[in-house]
Amino acid sequence: MLPQRSIVSNDGKLGQIEETSTKEEGQKIIKKILIAIDESDHKAKIIRYGLILAKSLGADVTAAHVIDRSSLGALQSLGGLLGYYEEGNRGYEEELKKHAKELLGGAEVLANKEGVKIKTEVIMNASSVAEGIINYASSAYVDFIVIGTKGMTGAKKFLMGGVANKVIGHAHCSVLAVR
Repeated sequence: MLPQRSIVSNDGKLGQIEETSTKEEGQKIIKKILIAIDESDHKAKIIRYGLILAKSLGADVTAAHVIDRSSLGALQSLGGLLGYYEEGNRGYEEELKKHAKELLGGAEVLANKEGVKIKTEVIMNASSVAEGIINYASSAYVDFIVIGTKGMTGAKKFLMGGVANKVIGHAHCSVLAVR
């Protein structure tokens, strides 16, 4: 009997497939998966895809959220709000980190339910979200990135370009874009 692997269908439901191929010589093995967490309503689906892949491949998994420089500089643009935080930008930065850790906490909860060990990272001070994901993946020797495609819509997506498109175009490894 062939081994079975878990998969996630387009509607986000878990299923099983039989493994039909054998390991070919020189085939790249996925050992490290990066799940890029955004603030979209689709983050749970993105996380599930990454966890199922990690579980079925026996890969290490890291969930990461990027806080880019434009987010860090937002208070300076707003002027008067800078005084709201006694410590200036440092207080605002801590609020952003706290929010990022809450987002990543959702990934930890789902990973625990699936029995998958997960590491979390808050990536700070990247020039863009895409750059933060790409640079982290490269420096951490990630073999595979899972990212969502529905983080932004409308004018924001048009002006900034899709983060997923930039990651797909510039990452050193394979990328799964989840819709």
